[in-house]
Amino acid sequence: MLRLKQYLYIFLILPALFLFNWCFEANANKPIKNTCWSLIELNQEDSTNVSTQPEVHLVFHINNNTLHGSDGCNRIQASYVQDENSLHFNHIISTRMYCEETMAQADAFHEALNKTDKVKIEEDILIFYSEDAIIAKFQAKDEY
Repeated sequence: MLRLKQYLYIFLILPALFLFNWCFEANANKPIKNTCWSLIELNQEDSTNVSTQPEVHLVFHINNNTLHGSDGCNRIQASYVQDENSLHFNHIISTRMYCEETMAQADAFHEALNKTDKVKIEEDILIFYSEDAIIAKFQAKDEY
């Protein structure tokens, strides 16, 4: 009887556990909505956050196609249109403060939002594309 249990475990239960684990880990991407996405790269350069300014980030709202965040100086809001293969931002608005240390990156960030035509999520990295070129990368954060 013990040998039968061992065979069941080895030939049925272990493969099922591996299959179950593989199915769920292979697609462990963070959801785009209700996740805080922190900018880590913009136009192939590392993001520069300044300790006296808010971190550059986006949060896509769960109930509608809007988002809020920061460009590193100003708060931003926008709406977006997403389908299976594309994403476009509309009606991007922001406060209008001047932040000497972060203004260049903030302007480049707004330009990237306007150029974005596709997004892709790879595990916990959100990637913005413009004409198939990567223009921004974001890291998912657990809290915001």
